[in-house]
Amino acid sequence: MAVEFTGAFGRRVLRKLRQEQIIWMTTVDADGRPQPRPVWFHWSGKDILIFSPPKAAKVRQIAKNPHTSLHFNADKAGTDVVVLLGEARRAGRVPSARRAAYLRKYRRNMKEPASFQALFSEPIVFRARALRGH
Repeated sequence: MAVEFTGAFGRRVLRKLRQEQIIWMTTVDADGRPQPRPVWFHWSGKDILIFSPPKAAKVRQIAKNPHTSLHFNADKAGTDVVVLLGEARRAGRVPSARRAAYLRKYRRNMKEPASFQALFSEPIVFRARALRGH
Protein backbone atom coordinates (compact mmCIF):
# COMPACT_ATOMS: atom_id res chain seq x y z
CA MET A 1 0.00 0.00 0.00
CA ALA A 2 1.40 3.38 -1.01
CA VAL A 3 1.31 6.37 1.31
CA GLU A 4 -0.89 9.24 0.19
CA PHE A 5 0.78 12.62 0.63
CA THR A 6 -2.47 14.55 0.43
CA GLY A 7 -3.79 17.43 2.50
CA ALA A 8 -1.78 19.96 4.46
CA PHE A 9 0.07 17.30 6.49
CA GLY A 10 1.06 15.28 3.41
CA ARG A 11 2.36 18.41 1.67
CA ARG A 12 4.41 19.26 4.79
CA VAL A 13 5.90 15.74 4.79
CA LEU A 14 6.86 16.05 1.12
CA ARG A 15 8.46 19.44 1.73
CA LYS A 16 10.56 17.95 4.55
CA LEU A 17 11.55 14.97 2.39
CA ARG A 18 12.79 17.37 -0.30
CA GLN A 19 14.47 19.95 1.96
CA GLU A 20 15.72 18.38 5.19
CA GLN A 21 19.31 17.17 5.49
CA ILE A 22 18.93 14.72 8.38
CA ILE A 23 16.31 12.10 9.17
CA TRP A 24 16.33 9.78 12.20
CA MET A 25 16.19 6.07 11.40
CA THR A 26 14.98 3.72 14.12
CA THR A 27 15.61 -0.01 13.88
CA VAL A 28 15.12 -2.67 16.55
CA ASP A 29 18.02 -4.57 18.10
CA ALA A 30 18.09 -8.29 19.01
CA ASP A 31 16.69 -7.49 22.48
CA GLY A 32 13.73 -5.58 21.02
CA ARG A 33 15.09 -2.14 21.95
CA PRO A 34 14.61 0.76 19.51
CA GLN A 35 17.88 2.09 18.13
CA PRO A 36 17.47 5.60 16.66
CA ARG A 37 20.29 7.26 14.74
CA PRO A 38 20.56 10.32 12.47
CA VAL A 39 21.28 9.52 8.81
CA TRP A 40 21.68 11.29 5.50
CA PHE A 41 19.00 10.38 2.96
CA HIS A 42 17.69 10.93 -0.55
CA TRP A 43 13.97 10.99 -1.41
CA SER A 44 13.20 9.67 -4.90
CA GLY A 45 9.51 10.45 -4.90
CA LYS A 46 8.64 6.90 -3.90
CA ASP A 47 11.32 5.69 -1.46
CA ILE A 48 14.20 6.89 0.70
CA LEU A 49 17.82 5.92 0.05
CA ILE A 50 20.33 5.73 2.90
CA PHE A 51 23.94 4.58 2.75
CA SER A 52 25.61 2.73 5.62
CA PRO A 53 28.86 1.01 6.44
CA PRO A 54 28.17 -2.66 5.52
CA LYS A 55 28.97 -3.97 9.02
CA ALA A 56 26.89 -1.35 10.88
CA ALA A 57 24.35 -2.55 13.43
CA LYS A 58 21.46 -1.06 11.45
CA VAL A 59 22.27 -3.33 8.48
CA ARG A 60 22.13 -6.44 10.68
CA GLN A 61 18.98 -5.21 12.44
CA ILE A 62 17.16 -4.55 9.14
CA ALA A 63 18.09 -8.03 7.90
CA LYS A 64 16.40 -9.53 10.98
CA ASN A 65 13.48 -7.12 11.23
CA PRO A 66 12.71 -4.79 8.32
CA HIS A 67 10.06 -2.84 10.27
CA THR A 68 11.66 0.56 10.61
CA SER A 69 10.61 4.13 11.25
CA LEU A 70 12.05 7.43 10.14
CA HIS A 71 11.35 10.80 11.71
CA PHE A 72 12.48 14.40 11.49
CA ASN A 73 13.40 16.65 14.38
CA ALA A 74 10.40 18.51 15.79
CA ASP A 75 10.53 22.26 16.26
CA LYS A 76 11.43 23.87 19.61
CA ALA A 77 7.81 23.73 20.77
CA GLY A 78 7.60 19.98 20.08
CA THR A 79 5.24 20.46 17.17
CA ASP A 80 5.83 19.86 13.46
CA VAL A 81 6.14 16.14 14.16
CA VAL A 82 6.60 13.82 11.17
CA VAL A 83 7.08 10.04 11.52
CA LEU A 84 7.19 7.60 8.59
CA LEU A 85 6.51 3.93 9.37
CA GLY A 86 7.56 1.25 6.91
CA GLU A 87 10.11 -1.32 5.88
CA ALA A 88 13.78 -1.04 5.02
CA ARG A 89 15.89 -3.46 3.01
CA ARG A 90 19.38 -3.73 1.62
CA ALA A 91 19.16 -2.37 -1.89
CA GLY A 92 21.99 -4.10 -3.71
CA ARG A 93 22.77 -2.02 -6.78
CA VAL A 94 21.66 1.60 -6.92
CA PRO A 95 21.26 3.30 -10.31
CA SER A 96 24.15 5.70 -10.91
CA ALA A 97 21.80 8.68 -11.35
CA ARG A 98 20.29 8.02 -7.92
CA ARG A 99 23.70 7.65 -6.30
CA ALA A 100 24.80 10.89 -7.97
CA ALA A 101 21.72 12.73 -6.65
CA TYR A 102 22.49 11.54 -3.11
CA LEU A 103 26.13 12.63 -3.41
CA ARG A 104 25.13 16.02 -4.84
CA LYS A 105 22.85 16.64 -1.86
CA TYR A 106 25.69 16.10 0.65
CA ARG A 107 28.74 17.19 -1.34
CA ARG A 108 29.35 20.23 0.90
CA ASN A 109 29.31 18.01 4.00
CA MET A 110 31.81 15.46 2.66
CA LYS A 111 35.49 16.13 3.22
CA GLU A 112 36.46 13.35 0.81
CA PRO A 113 33.60 11.96 -1.33
CA ALA A 114 35.63 8.94 -2.46
CA SER A 115 36.40 7.98 1.16
CA PHE A 116 32.75 8.46 2.10
CA GLN A 117 31.60 6.18 -0.73
CA ALA A 118 34.11 3.53 0.25
CA LEU A 119 33.03 3.56 3.90
CA PHE A 120 29.27 4.04 3.33
CA SER A 121 28.94 1.46 0.58
CA GLU A 122 25.79 -0.43 1.70
CA PRO A 123 22.63 1.07 0.20
CA ILE A 124 19.41 0.76 2.18
CA VAL A 125 15.99 1.60 0.76
CA PHE A 126 13.07 2.54 3.00
CA ARG A 127 9.44 2.48 1.82
CA ALA A 128 6.87 4.29 3.94
CA ARG A 129 3.61 2.45 4.62
CA ALA A 130 2.07 5.00 7.00
CA LEU A 131 2.55 8.55 8.26
CA ARG A 132 2.06 9.94 11.74
CA GLY A 133 2.43 13.40 13.12
CA HIS A 134 0.89 16.79 13.66
